Amino acid sequence: MSQSQKIQPSRANVPGNAILLGVALLVASMGFVLLATYPGQSKLILLWFYASGCAAVFIPLWRPSSFFVFLLSSFLFVGFIAKAVANFVFGIALIEPTSTFRTEWDQALAFAASGFSGVCAAGLAASFYPAFKEIRKAVAPPFVSKFVVVAFASLIAVSIGLYWANYSFHIIRIGFPLGININPRLYAVAAFVIAWGALLGGLTLALWLVELRDWSYSVLIYVAVFLGLLASLSMGSRIQLLLYVLAAFAVVVLRRRDVRSWVAIAVAMGLSGFVFAGSLAVVSLERTFDFSISTAQTQGVPQQPSGVVPQQPTGIGKTLAPSPDSSAPPAATIIDKVDAVRGDRFALAGLYRQLRNLAVMRWVGLEGTMTAAANLDHLGGDLFLHVIKEDPAAGAQAIYQKMSGDRYGKVQYYTFLTLPGPIGVASLSGSIIVVSVFMFFLTIAGHSIEWLAAWVTQNVASAAVTGVSLAYLLVQMGFPWTLFIYAIELVLSVLFVGAVWYIVDWLATGRRAVTAKV
Repeated sequence: MSQSQKIQPSRANVPGNAILLGVALLVASMGFVLLATYPGQSKLILLWFYASGCAAVFIPLWRPSSFFVFLLSSFLFVGFIAKAVANFVFGIALIEPTSTFRTEWDQALAFAASGFSGVCAAGLAASFYPAFKEIRKAVAPPFVSKFVVVAFASLIAVSIGLYWANYSFHIIRIGFPLGININPRLYAVAAFVIAWGALLGGLTLALWLVELRDWSYSVLIYVAVFLGLLASLSMGSRIQLLLYVLAAFAVVVLRRRDVRSWVAIAVAMGLSGFVFAGSLAVVSLERTFDFSISTAQTQGVPQQPSGVVPQQPTGIGKTLAPSPDSSAPPAATIIDKVDAVRGDRFALAGLYRQLRNLAVMRWVGLEGTMTAAANLDHLGGDLFLHVIKEDPAAGAQAIYQKMSGDRYGKVQYYTFLTLPGPIGVASLSGSIIVVSVFMFFLTIAGHSIEWLAAWVTQNVASAAVTGVSLAYLLVQMGFPWTLFIYAIELVLSVLFVGAVWYIVDWLATGRRAVTAKV
């Protein structure tokens, strides 16, 4: 072997090594900057916080296990590490209430670091039974794909009708109370389908068509964009479309060797970016009108909350429909709302501040542990258990809402909440061990559900939607009970999808056997 041949492999690794070196230098330099700007007392706690946060993201890249583990770690990284950098280094103020927090940074970061440590341990454990290994490509006779096409078209039609109903009656619309009398069980099903069920079915069926009919993988992105646009507009969510596309793109990345045209993928992603920008503008303008201008007109008091979340679909607890004498804001079309906001410079200024904070400061994380650190005398096992079991119907009167400062307790008609997140909830126990164990088991549970989805359906799209939705909803934890209900609905849904595919495959196998005999 010649000398040039011997050094060829090392040359091939130069770009990868350069990237790794660059990332390592960036991580190290940011660590030094955090040490220099940290307002707390213990540098060791800060190092634990920063190292565990970085490790939580590194582990699922080093030992891949599931979409859920990687995305959960990434979302937590933004909510804690990125927020800390923004606040300590750049002086950007946090936007969520933190009770009477002043200088208890060591305790707040200790809670956060223990949570990250639990996620790290769970990430390592999850790598021993990765969800990705349970995925197979669909193989079936041509007639099966015809049934899949019919099912896909039916799902799209039903989804359009359901999203229209959601926009009209606020089945699950951010900040709004339920606008229709509906059976709690039916409400739970409808809310699940609106939030994530339509995407679960849509991407699963679309991937089967990609595999059975040799469609382009860009179809997955188009389906996610279409359903995500309807979901975002009807739910009043700025990020729902982005999460939908993230699930579709995750499938493309995992199946990258099967992608025939990356140009088609690039075009689809470009369209998704354009549509996301449009939906972000419309939803933001509409929310500004609903939560600021309209509220001020009807109540005489300007309401400009920095964070709003919907009541999660549970089907449990009190009915959220407003009473007949509720003073609902006047109805207005989207065009009317946009025109009203454009003509109000104060509303536009508030809208600009909200959009500026979307990238980092709107993510749930650091404020939850800060609130816990500010109330050390009140923390304990009893408080933790009460929050775990708390009825979501408590809304703005819930324990954490009062503890954090009761910012939204007097808001009328709408429902605004500040969210503690999973580490914030566990921090109410006052024990870093409880926080670590709690996050370990939550991470393992989420990974196991994605593993189940992959094993039952053998469909990577089902696994991707499962992982993305669970990771996002876990990070957005306000009432743990709602996440538990969602997990049950999700498990039942993937079991149903898996059973349908098993039956179809069994029938197709029987038909092939009969044909072979003939």
